[in-house]
Amino acid sequence: MISWTITTYFLTAFYCCLIAFFYVGLLAIILRTKRQNKLPISSVQNSFSIVISARNEAGFISQCLQSITNQNYNSENFEIIIINDHSTDDTLTIINQFKIQNQTFKISIINLADFEKIKNKKQAITKGIEQAKFDYIILTDADCTRGNNWLKTINQFINISSAKMVYAPVEFAAKNIFEKLQALEFAGLVGVGAAAMELKYPNMCSAANLIFEKKVFFEVNGYADNMHVISGDDEFLMHKIFKIYPNQVQFLHQKEAIVLTGANGTLSQLTEQRKRWVSKSTKYENRYITFILIMAYFYNMSMVVNLFIDWHLALNQILFKTLIEGVFLVTILKLFGKTKLILLLPLAEIFHVLYVIIIGIWANFGTYNWKGRTHK
Repeated sequence: MISWTITTYFLTAFYCCLIAFFYVGLLAIILRTKRQNKLPISSVQNSFSIVISARNEAGFISQCLQSITNQNYNSENFEIIIINDHSTDDTLTIINQFKIQNQTFKISIINLADFEKIKNKKQAITKGIEQAKFDYIILTDADCTRGNNWLKTINQFINISSAKMVYAPVEFAAKNIFEKLQALEFAGLVGVGAAAMELKYPNMCSAANLIFEKKVFFEVNGYADNMHVISGDDEFLMHKIFKIYPNQVQFLHQKEAIVLTGANGTLSQLTEQRKRWVSKSTKYENRYITFILIMAYFYNMSMVVNLFIDWHLALNQILFKTLIEGVFLVTILKLFGKTKLILLLPLAEIFHVLYVIIIGIWANFGTYNWKGRTHK
């Protein structure tokens, strides 16, 4: 029993120190951003190729494209490349109609039905990048929208930082409690990814809002060595670029750079999404990421075990977890202007512990569904 208590406190101390470490990284980003905001504004307008892979996104693709064409940015300096990934709904029809109605913009459509050898999203994105005309690639999702100064903010950050890859913030739109719990958790994931990147221990990012130089993509050979892994079109690429340019992979901490995407509407959708995310946890080349994920998993597991053998110990763990995560989350929520979400943290903790334990096992031994396809 004594050895278990020692193990429990060790796991708790490890987790709290880990979040404190990320909090230092988050503060470093805020300080760096304040310094950068004082620098003169550059008049240089870089050119961007915005690559969107879409499969069965008829309900969202129009709003996504409209939010891009509404940018306060010279339309000559950006293009939109939409990859239709064998959609079985009206996605392709809507894209074609949008292109006809917006002929003043550079809009290209790649229909994967015309390419028999392209079987997954990474191959599709690579095809889009190969056809891109401009120096910078922006990956985003077909269900994302953004404000009118999105491109302008990204451009200014690149001019200031000379970054080779930029991870910009992603926010979950939320209406009900279930969606708000997801928005709170996802804000934490964005914060952890940003902080780890700043501290030169990158772990995660999101292809919903990811910018990089086209030549750098080919310099690191794109997705060549992880094409067999269904997910990870964002994180694996980030790690490869970081290896060569560790000081030029940065997080963009600006509200106007946010893209907004929808939270999962059902528990089933949430489960499938998280299984997909976790499925690559054992595929990282940097083993410290896998180690951290394993330690976090055992920490959450220990809380559940302690509910049955020593509930006082479990309560202490939850209190420590809530306190350290609360400080971290409030800081990143300020970026999104959603600090009120912190009121849901007590409920979110219960939700988080249970799903980490369940999904952690399920994702690595079971299958998951994504866009109407089953993967293992």
